[in-house]
Amino acid sequence: MKWMEIRGKLKGKLFLSSMMHYTDGRFCSERGLGSAMVQIGAYLAEPPAYGVLEHGWVLPPNREKCVEFLRREIEIIRDRLKGVRVCLNLATPRLEWGLEAAECFKDAGGDLLELNFHGGYKRYLEIGRLRAMVFPENRSELYRWLERFSSMDFPVIAKFRLGVISDSDYMPILDFIESLKMFGVHFNIRDEKSGKPCFEFIRHIRKYGFFILASGYVRSLKDAEMLFESGADMVGLAEPVINNPNFIAEIAESLNLKLK
Repeated sequence: MKWMEIRGKLKGKLFLSSMMHYTDGRFCSERGLGSAMVQIGAYLAEPPAYGVLEHGWVLPPNREKCVEFLRREIEIIRDRLKGVRVCLNLATPRLEWGLEAAECFKDAGGDLLELNFHGGYKRYLEIGRLRAMVFPENRSELYRWLERFSSMDFPVIAKFRLGVISDSDYMPILDFIESLKMFGVHFNIRDEKSGKPCFEFIRHIRKYGFFILASGYVRSLKDAEMLFESGADMVGLAEPVINNPNFIAEIAESLNLKLK
């Protein structure tokens, strides 16, 4: 399916946003009703850590076994949620490991890849990965990664978290992404002071032409409505589904969303 067709299917819809240690295939299948897309992961592409660190969340190092594992995750979701798109949230300390995992997910029948520049995993932060990649001293590496992933024949989303650097400092990064063949950008826009999403930031970046996904402290129908009104193409929900498996379905019904 062409990227514009995928965008057309996803625009104006809700998604289950990734939560490390939660959003495996089973969790997504049980709590993703009402979503047009669910995100599995964050899974780690770090072959030496398989079976040693973060067991269960490190992807198998063998290509065949990795494809098999991801295909099984996807099948668990699609068996229960017909027509839903499956996105892999991927974190990695090395570019080549990430590219290999992305190809495995593509071969497994996945729909979209989300490259994680959002998380706070200490071991990766210490070597300038995840959210540390937006810092000026690591930004050339960030740009190199974005360029390489954008060359894949596969829709790739870059995920960031608001508040790591100043809002205005994200603009050069987004300008660079605008010049690439990227599917879109996902921002966790939680505002720790207000306990609400930062709607103004989405309004500010709506000038860009790429697909915009927003999540973070979306806890009500009003939050979702305001994010759509602010310019988000998709709105993600996460923590509320832990205690309420029907949370996304209830919001989708209130928004009168029809999933096709």
